[in-house]
Amino acid sequence: MIYPIVLIPILAGLSAQVLKFIFSIFRHKKVELKYLITSGHMPSAHTAFVTSLATCMAYFDGINSSTFTISIVFAFIVIHDAVRIRMNIGENGKIVNKLIQEIPGIKKENYPILRERVGHKPLEILAGGILGLILTILLIKFF
Repeated sequence: MIYPIVLIPILAGLSAQVLKFIFSIFRHKKVELKYLITSGHMPSAHTAFVTSLATCMAYFDGINSSTFTISIVFAFIVIHDAVRIRMNIGENGKIVNKLIQEIPGIKKENYPILRERVGHKPLEILAGGILGLILTILLIKFF
């Protein structure tokens, strides 16, 4: 019985990552393989994974189980990280990149360009959560 609890969330997370890659092709009008492994953007694969995990725990162990409670706490931590902490990291990267460009006399080649898009917007989190929930409900029927 443990296999669905492991496989379904992995499939939900991978599905979100593949969708992110497909959306990037339409958005940028070219194939960029980095979107198969990148964080940020639409939909949130992390959120799809933890939502799927919590849904699996609710279905297989029940909503009164300790595993469901742990999975909900885990989901909140991951989602908070995706929205708040990683979004702030991206904002800091944007500011540092701008400062490096504006400081006179600095050797710009000595400083790597920092990623400015690390976290998720709320809509990307919502899309990942809905995707994780729907895929889990559909996949549970196959297991």
